[in-house]
Amino acid sequence: MSDQRPIPDPGTSPETLRQRARALPMRVATATFVTPTDERLRFIRQMGVTDIILWGTTFRSPRNPGGGAVSFKELLSLRNQAEAHGLRVFAVETLPIQSYDKLIFGEEGREQQLQHYIETIRNTGRAGIPVLGYNWMPQGVWRTTLSAPLRGGASSTGFAYAEAENAPLIRGRRFTEEECWDNYAWFLERVLPVAEDEGVTLAAHPNDPPVESLGGVPCLLRSRANFDKALSIRPSKNHGLCFCLGNWTEMGEDVFDAIRHYGKQDKLVYVHFQAVRGRVPRFHETFVDEADYDAWELIRAFHEAGFKGVMIPGHVPEMEGDEAWRTKESIENTPYYHPMGGYRGRAYTVGYLRGLLHALNGKPSHD
Repeated sequence: MSDQRPIPDPGTSPETLRQRARALPMRVATATFVTPTDERLRFIRQMGVTDIILWGTTFRSPRNPGGGAVSFKELLSLRNQAEAHGLRVFAVETLPIQSYDKLIFGEEGREQQLQHYIETIRNTGRAGIPVLGYNWMPQGVWRTTLSAPLRGGASSTGFAYAEAENAPLIRGRRFTEEECWDNYAWFLERVLPVAEDEGVTLAAHPNDPPVESLGGVPCLLRSRANFDKALSIRPSKNHGLCFCLGNWTEMGEDVFDAIRHYGKQDKLVYVHFQAVRGRVPRFHETFVDEADYDAWELIRAFHEAGFKGVMIPGHVPEMEGDEAWRTKESIENTPYYHPMGGYRGRAYTVGYLRGLLHALNGKPSHD
């Protein structure tokens, strides 16, 4: 019989919460993409999901448009709200770009942003949340179409580099790879010691799309070689990957070999089970059962690599009669628009992945 309350008792220490979350078997989670309502949390739990990821862009308050630290009070309140619905908070992901853009570009004001980022890491750990997912892409998620046709009249997003390579400069000039790596190293050398002290794992998301550059800014996290470089800047057990299958497929890398490679290093923190057809320079998103990869073989590969973490359906298709998973609030709090699919597409993907885990384990996954 399914466990209706797979969460710790109130008063469990933050360190115990973090250790338990990283020790549980591979399982399906869902990202909120908005400040979670009780209705949405009920829906997530009804799908059989037991873990959520809080989307960091929802913490951008109108009172703080510059993007300060995410407060301990807010994180603890949201964690308690999730636990009241039988859900664990596995991670916070994707802070608003206003909280780290000067860090990326090495601009005046980066010291203040660094202190806010450090405070967010501390608050995340002290709230009992084990992971802070981040990206290093001031360009945001780029797509050149939001209506790529799929089966039965569904649609998804797509990207063609030929349409985007001459985009206007997003910071008024072209940046070199060397200076961008220098800024990234400056950031890691200062935040990783704090993450280690607080027991928080930082998980790096690939550039989306993983092309060489966009808007005059190099896309650093675009290849396996570049990820290896990123992890070697300051080696740490508290630095790993948010392994987005869509982006890794788009890179044209051997995804299975990458899973083995990073699995051996215990660098697979969590997975975006995103589905695409094609690769750079041209691709579009699709249903999980129509991707260029075999989802069943990937599940097996993660299992064999010893992966213990969560998998979320990242972007999903827009389906007939669906209600958008994102809201007007969350769209206004990001510098770009990406639909990310709706309730129906997300439930379809969650059910598909849970079915694969059932087949892998020989029994339903109740976590």
